[in-house]
Amino acid sequence: MPGQEYKNVHYAYRDSNGNLYPPFPVDPVKLTGYTQSIVCREIDGIPCRKYTDFYAVGVYGGIATAYSVGCNFRCIFCWVDWSRDWPEKYGHFYSPRNVYTKLRQIMKSKGLRKARISGAESTICPHHLCEVLKLVHKDADDFDLFVIETNGIVISQEKTLASRLEEFASKKNTQTVGHVRLSIRGGLPDAYTAKTGCIPESVDLPFIAAERLWKAGVSFHVAVVVDQRFTSTDEKKIIYDRLYKINPSIRYSVEEEYLDPYPHALVRLRAAGRVDVTGKSINKKEQTVLLKRPPL
Repeated sequence: MPGQEYKNVHYAYRDSNGNLYPPFPVDPVKLTGYTQSIVCREIDGIPCRKYTDFYAVGVYGGIATAYSVGCNFRCIFCWVDWSRDWPEKYGHFYSPRNVYTKLRQIMKSKGLRKARISGAESTICPHHLCEVLKLVHKDADDFDLFVIETNGIVISQEKTLASRLEEFASKKNTQTVGHVRLSIRGGLPDAYTAKTGCIPESVDLPFIAAERLWKAGVSFHVAVVVDQRFTSTDEKKIIYDRLYKINPSIRYSVEEEYLDPYPHALVRLRAAGRVDVTGKSINKKEQTVLLKRPPL
């Protein structure tokens, strides 16, 4: 099984000396392979993926959301529930048609015209994702937007994925409704590792993804965590300069993120030694999610 050494990778811990406990930092490419073996499955010839829930939220002005399972990052400020860290324990497999139908039902009941795959890394089962997008594309008149949220690791590794996404998320073709939101977590190797739990050598991969999306003509923008508790002014400048070199329009359309202390994020931040963010005492919401956490 690919990435078998990451079987029990949950979230990053640091010891009293500030060192990460092995196997952190992890290789996100290997972690992709291991996670795919858990959350992606072909059933009767149909590419299926694990999801835990389907619902509507207020972001993007109101959007139907498919909450997927499985990520190849271990960001210390991640808000996602324990399905990120224990993908084998959560969720059920859904076909592209199942996912599409549930999203349309939510859109109809809530009067929405936008949808997305969120919760985890949306591209980690690329064939499944593209089949969902094909269904959306067939009924494009019923959508104002379909958001594909990604950290770019899979796009950086699968050379044809950006061009496949362009079929459904094109800058030039106004008949497509897809749009990629690419999160870039760091520009300096050590800072990137501290935030994502990934090996510093992988810091370039999201930028490779940005370049591929640009060259393929994909409709996309980049989101950058600029919260100074996590990203210094110097690192922010490095990220923006790298985006500018790909194309100035990418840099000037950046979505700047500031992070909220969601309960699951507090647990992960505390484990990573970021008591400066969490505070020394554990609040009731953090205690509640700790009680629901599977055994480490």
